[in-house]
Amino acid sequence: MTDQASKSTRLRRRVLWASLAIIVVAAGIILGISGYAASSLTKFERVPIGSNPADFGLEYADVSFPSRDGLTLRGWWLEGGDDSPTIVVVHGSEGNRADPAERMLGIARDLVTHGYNVLMFDMRGHGESGGEHISAGLYEKNDLLGAIDYVRVRGIENKIGVLGFSMGAAVCLMAAPESEEIDAVVADAAYADIVSIIESEFAERSDLPGFFIPIILSMTRNIYDVDFTAIKPEEAVRETSVPVFIIHGEQDEMIPVEHAYRLKEASQNPDSRLWIVPEAQHADSYLVRPTEYKEQVISFFDEALD
Repeated sequence: MTDQASKSTRLRRRVLWASLAIIVVAAGIILGISGYAASSLTKFERVPIGSNPADFGLEYADVSFPSRDGLTLRGWWLEGGDDSPTIVVVHGSEGNRADPAERMLGIARDLVTHGYNVLMFDMRGHGESGGEHISAGLYEKNDLLGAIDYVRVRGIENKIGVLGFSMGAAVCLMAAPESEEIDAVVADAAYADIVSIIESEFAERSDLPGFFIPIILSMTRNIYDVDFTAIKPEEAVRETSVPVFIIHGEQDEMIPVEHAYRLKEASQNPDSRLWIVPEAQHADSYLVRPTEYKEQVISFFDEALD
């Protein structure tokens, strides 16, 4: 082999190794970014509980109960009457049972004053409940089903309605076809599917190319056992026979209002309702129209739980 040929061979090898090194480094960067994003999708910093029902003139009892998969959940029981229906109120992601952004306690006061029992609790990974990860509703269904079980353990035999906000609304919709104990659902600011929301948020908050999305979803599934592609409240609504009341703010930039129309269209129950609040943003319909909100929600529950 001539010196020239030998130099050419060495050069090709160097180029090859350099190319492989670049590929390895690039793959490491992609996996690192995707891993961080996957972790961010499944864990949020807990928000401390800053108020309680007594601040709204309500008597209450601290309670705890297990989720269907064994986590300890903590909440409040607000008595309306032994023979009254019960409303289970479910907060959204990054919140808790007293989340001021959703005026959880204000709504609870309205329901108790009307005569309903109310159960408020922290979902897994939130507030004072157990668990370290969240799953956009995939496993939180077990939390709501555990709350339904707790209502029955208390000896309450009357009907049960559920009222949820954002992720909590999606949880309510997905739990409904899995429990014969849920008789009505109010879903405020729910998503019809979560992947489209993840894609939208990723595009808005990141300059990274779209090919990261399937990698992130794959890592979330393989590392945290959370399959976001399986989170489809729209399909759950098609499978449930109970009436659903879909509430959504027309100005919602986090979950576009089209999701509300999809959810309402999916319902097979003629008593289901849709209320689009023109000036409301994400999950703040109660804030902008508290009196009308109270009247509409109570009217729906009164009819569904009679």
